[in-house]
Amino acid sequence: MDARERALRVLYDIEYNGAYSNLALKTALGECDARDRALVTALVYGVTDKRLTLDYIITRHSKLKLKKISKYIRIILRMGIYQLKFADKIPASAAVNESVKLAKRYGHASSAGFVNGVLRSVERSEIEYPKDKTEYLSVKYSFPTELCNEWTERFGYEFTKKLMTAYSKPAPLTLRPNRLKTTPEKLLARLQENGVQSEITDGYITSAGFDIARDDLYKNGFYTVQDAAAMKASEILAPKSGETVIDMCAAPGGKTTHMAEIMENKGKIFAFDIYEHKLDLIRKNAERLGVTIIETDLRDGREFDAKYAEIADKILCDAPCSGLGIIRRKPEIKYGYDADNDLPETQRAILNNAARYLKTGGEIVYSTCTVEKRENEDVTGRFLRDNAGFEKLYEKTFYPHIDGTDGFYICKMRKNA
Repeated sequence: MDARERALRVLYDIEYNGAYSNLALKTALGECDARDRALVTALVYGVTDKRLTLDYIITRHSKLKLKKISKYIRIILRMGIYQLKFADKIPASAAVNESVKLAKRYGHASSAGFVNGVLRSVERSEIEYPKDKTEYLSVKYSFPTELCNEWTERFGYEFTKKLMTAYSKPAPLTLRPNRLKTTPEKLLARLQENGVQSEITDGYITSAGFDIARDDLYKNGFYTVQDAAAMKASEILAPKSGETVIDMCAAPGGKTTHMAEIMENKGKIFAFDIYEHKLDLIRKNAERLGVTIIETDLRDGREFDAKYAEIADKILCDAPCSGLGIIRRKPEIKYGYDADNDLPETQRAILNNAARYLKTGGEIVYSTCTVEKRENEDVTGRFLRDNAGFEKLYEKTFYPHIDGTDGFYICKMRKNA
């Protein structure tokens, strides 16, 4: 199977089977030779990110309505247009000819001619974006109009444009050195010895892409892949050696193990999650990193358990959210956004429960990987109004175009007497 066909199957799986782009791609690349990995990755992320843009272009060059085009042929057209208009160093002839070959395999008798005609028409023309500001944002950056309207109303047009521009760019690869085994300087030196281009940024490593799954430094627990903003959640909570900590929504364990490293692997961390297979991920991560103070518990953070009442010095409440801060890593997230979801209700329930597990004088960090106010400031604001004994110590929303990180929210609060 060549690279384009492999990308086609991954894209189909993402759109029609609900697969996560990063996981589907990881599986596909495992069967892929090194020569094709870059092309498969570029096509999967590029086409997923620009889905609405590509469909807009199709509608302007196809006599058939979009909904009348079969699923596979629609994806093949998107891939072809992406290569023609947005990819570097791919000859137009290769983009068209390889798309036609796929159409013969995945369509009916006339599919190849149809794909060839549409792509040749696209090749000869320039993209004409809508003049209406909201429509322009939606088509140019491939965001649903509902989200464009919501963000421009809240952030303003220019801020939204910069935010969407940042979301359309690849996320940096950031590595968190495991302080139980190494330092940033020592890890940097070893990565560079292995030919991996890297540099130190604020105590973590920013690195060029490489095959982490096959890297012995990763296998032996010298680092964890984690975004810089996500690292901040544990750093701002700042658990100390010997303290008792609860992680209310812990899987897959990136922040849990980070807290253990900050604590010098001394004390106790109770890690909750509602799925056993996700708790297993935490245990495997802890073992890889040499962390021994984490105790996993199959538990719904919304349900109170008296045995944890007022035992914690620190609590991390990294709540389930819409994920609109990690669009660079999972671009399909933006297409499934529902402004009327009940996430804030779930988030408030988990946070209110966490408050009952905290000692007087203890501190809690509420965090999400979204920039949605209703899931962030509105949740912590209501919590502080409903819990007079708590005070806010820190609050920040991170944005990719300002902070160079994923979109992320952190609020730290203290429980007073």
